[in-house]
Amino acid sequence: MEHNFERLKAHILPLSEAHTFNLAKTEWKLVGVEMHEDFDHCPCGQQIKELCYLENQKNGNKTYVGNVCVNRFIGIDTGNLFAGLKRIALDDKANANEDLIIHAYNMGYIYSEKEFNFLMQTKNKRKLSPAQLSWKQKINRRIVNQTVVRKNENNT
Repeated sequence: MEHNFERLKAHILPLSEAHTFNLAKTEWKLVGVEMHEDFDHCPCGQQIKELCYLENQKNGNKTYVGNVCVNRFIGIDTGNLFAGLKRIALDDKANANEDLIIHAYNMGYIYSEKEFNFLMQTKNKRKLSPAQLSWKQKINRRIVNQTVVRKNENNT
């Protein structure tokens, strides 16, 4: 199935206070991301594994869309964020990228400026002390656990 922006508009407008799509776009904010092993469906009809959760700042309504739609809808490019999330989900010793660090800090998954600054300062470093590596792993696991990486419930 192909991306269908008209279907996205038809999904978003009833959940918005505004009566035009251009005004409705200003009401929504990215409040979370999630990765699935199995496909789900974006309101546009596209099969997705990367879900972007949105909340309407005027009425509290919530929905999710795929990463292509979140970019087209509210102009947020989540591709790099998901790339960083996948990297640390596969290896908690890996470095989170800047987009993921900023998102995790904004969402409250990084608890302090000290943690934020540490991740930003070490995001391109290959060698860390054992204490630094341990701290990074602890923060990375928290980011992955808070972000939610859903596994297929039908797998045995």
